[in-house]
Amino acid sequence: MKTAHRVSLFLIAVPLLAALWSSLPMIAYVEQVPFYSASGIQVFGFETFTHEAGFARLTLAVIGLLILFIPYRKGEAWAFAALVVLMIFYVLPVGFFLSRTHLGRWPILREFSSGPRAVGLVAVNFVRHFFPALAFAGLAIAVPYFITSRRNTQWKDIRTP
Repeated sequence: MKTAHRVSLFLIAVPLLAALWSSLPMIAYVEQVPFYSASGIQVFGFETFTHEAGFARLTLAVIGLLILFIPYRKGEAWAFAALVVLMIFYVLPVGFFLSRTHLGRWPILREFSSGPRAVGLVAVNFVRHFFPALAFAGLAIAVPYFITSRRNTQWKDIRTP
């Protein structure tokens, strides 16, 4: 049972580490966007929506990893429930919709975010769906551990002196 718990810990950590790693180029990215003023003169502004999304992804990944490596590793049931909520409402949407965002005009960020251009559509979709599948496989492996664990019960045996 302990081995399955450790495998689930690893399987859940992989997508959270991928989210942590993919947040770094999103934080550093600020795009200069041309627009026209009321008088018709072209001026430049800065579009930083990706900047905040990178910080949000970094924060959620760090919180998830802290929950995973401290209370989840100890076998606390609330940590399992918290990770289930995080996987359903964060890892699943990021994996399916946002994991390969196009980060603009900078070639290094484009290549980092969407992979090499030689990669076909099948490989990109595989990577997009691979991390959420790992997370949910890790949670599925951990279900028996948290259901049968004696640590999660708060009841004491009345018959013991």
